Amino acid sequence: MSLEWTKGLLPKGYLEMDSSDYAELSLEVQRAVYAECRDRVRYFAGREDADKAIAAKNPVTPVEWIMAAKSVTVKCEHCSGSGEYRWGACVNGRMTHSGKCYRCGGKGHTDFDDMRRNIGYDNYAICQAFAGCFR
Repeated sequence: MSLEWTKGLLPKGYLEMDSSDYAELSLEVQRAVYAECRDRVRYFAGREDADKAIAAKNPVTPVEWIMAAKSVTVKCEHCSGSGEYRWGACVNGRMTHSGKCYRCGGKGHTDFDDMRRNIGYDNYAICQAFAGCFR
């Protein structure tokens, strides 16, 4: 997910910083942080929708662009925005099993922290799925 030119530029804990911490960073590092945040949103919303959602917040300064990218929420694809995941057989128009959606935490939308957690889990699941193929 990380762009090649951002390697080595990103400070430790850059995703947990607040706007005052971002303001102290150089412009080059701010751009690298924004690129990482934007790419995480694009992973879930798609390129065009993510860019529109970020631009809709009317950011002006680089710090505002970073905070805008971190404040975007996306409708959860797993539960279709209901907050309740349903699976199993469809009987009389209803699924036989349901429960709280773990992708969005039952909110119906994913925020930046949910996106970070889900990307981490997706990468873990991919590694586990292919672990047996290379032994």
